[in-house]
Amino acid sequence: MTQSKPAFPTVELIPLHGAIVTQQPMTLDVLVRITPPAVALKSDRVPLNLSLVIDRSGSMQGQKMHYAREAARFAVENLLPCDRISVVLFDDRIETLVPSTLATDKNTLLEKLRHVHSRGSTALHAGWVEGGVQVSQYLNPAQLNRVIVLSDGLANVGETRPDAIANDVHGLAQRGVSTTTLGIGNDYSEDLLAAMARSGDGNFFHIESADQLPTIFETELSGLAATLGQRVSLGVKPGNGVTVMDVLNDFEKTDTQRYKLPNLMVGSPIQVVVRLQVPALSRSCELMQVRLAWDDAEQPSRQVLRAGLELPLVSAEQFSDFPADAEVQEQVALLMAARARREAVMFSDRGDYTAATDSLSRVRVAMSAMPPSAMLMEEQATLEDLEGDYQSGAIARARKKAYSQAYNLSRSGKSQPRRSMDSK
Repeated sequence: MTQSKPAFPTVELIPLHGAIVTQQPMTLDVLVRITPPAVALKSDRVPLNLSLVIDRSGSMQGQKMHYAREAARFAVENLLPCDRISVVLFDDRIETLVPSTLATDKNTLLEKLRHVHSRGSTALHAGWVEGGVQVSQYLNPAQLNRVIVLSDGLANVGETRPDAIANDVHGLAQRGVSTTTLGIGNDYSEDLLAAMARSGDGNFFHIESADQLPTIFETELSGLAATLGQRVSLGVKPGNGVTVMDVLNDFEKTDTQRYKLPNLMVGSPIQVVVRLQVPALSRSCELMQVRLAWDDAEQPSRQVLRAGLELPLVSAEQFSDFPADAEVQEQVALLMAARARREAVMFSDRGDYTAATDSLSRVRVAMSAMPPSAMLMEEQATLEDLEGDYQSGAIARARKKAYSQAYNLSRSGKSQPRRSMDSK
């Protein structure tokens, strides 16, 4: 066993206000906070079974190829001897540089990576398939199995349809192999890489500089090592007469119309905001119930946890005694900032860069009027930086940053993992 038997996560339902006004309809935001159990991970953590799938097409020459090699090096250096690693290269051909092997001889692995150079076209799908094959050969439900794709371009050889590729990625995730994607530079298809990560139960990162790589891979590998639950879903059932107006995270849904959540990881709460329309009520009742479900590698059956929310009814005069909860306000603001980024992408795709900038500016100004917090101040700075990209005409870079930041905000409440210290 790599850790003590995991306890269940906790599920808190935190309303924007602690009461509702009697006989008066209202809109109510509810923060669903899912906190994984605080178990202590031991050094003999669950082994990782990874495949690094690296784009070596002609456009990767120079700095981009350097970033890809550095990313692979960071991954290899942080593996344990019990972990498995394979390295697949793709251009118009597929080369398995390192068939799946235990990470016991890191020097040999690093030496092979040093000699990777760019050439050819971009058979991204075929490269990903080979990575999946390498991981699947040693698939073990008790391990954490993932394909990590690094690319700077568009799929232009073999299967190139984003929907078809995402569907294949989803199928592999259903069999226990997830997919994370890292986009390098300003030419890759963020629509494709984000769709692969979303369908593959993984992460999506935009890499602008080598300075980001240590933090990104620390986030990725430590997250894998700390995973307590996979295939996580959230069902939301409104009470009698209550309707779910929105789930601000914009999660995709399962076939049973539950929301697909990120994996349960030690130290990483999942925060979901549900917007309810509450009718005029004359007596207190349950406003909503949630059902959290996940797979635990140490348990034979699917795990399920339920929680409900009921609030007191008060007069309009008494309602002032129940001020807005600051944590709920903050999370709503962050998720609306994620939506503003998606809106900016939509406007920029139409060539309306002024509207794209305005979308970001409006949410940033609204955020500045809220009670200050470290998270909101950091988010305002990130939005201002993104606005600057649109205003200066760096449209491709802005779109990729907006896309990846929105993806990460919806899942983790953070635009993207940051370095722990400023770049030198």
